[in-house]
Amino acid sequence: MKIVISLTDKKLNGHKICEALSDPTRVKILRFLISKYPKAQKISEIGKFLDGNFSPTTISFHLRKLREAGLVETNGHKKGFRAVRRNLNIKFNGNGFHIKEEK
Repeated sequence: MKIVISLTDKKLNGHKICEALSDPTRVKILRFLISKYPKAQKISEIGKFLDGNFSPTTISFHLRKLREAGLVETNGHKKGFRAVRRNLNIKFNGNGFHIKEEK
């Protein structure tokens, strides 16, 4: 699964993206939302995907981190959450990380 982001997009912050994706649970949530793209998923649906091991409050916390990074959006908790982009491509090398958008 690819993840593509453009650093020229003023809404995106590479450091926030890397921080958000540093947590395995957030990566799982994002992968789930990408697999359901563009359909929004409610917290209860995300909880079922995570095998019920997380409370709605914990899931909401992780979704907030993904939203702050510009990876997830919502029109309200009751309407659900969806991935903003379907593909992300993040590369790391000796010069740091590079994020670019692929069409």
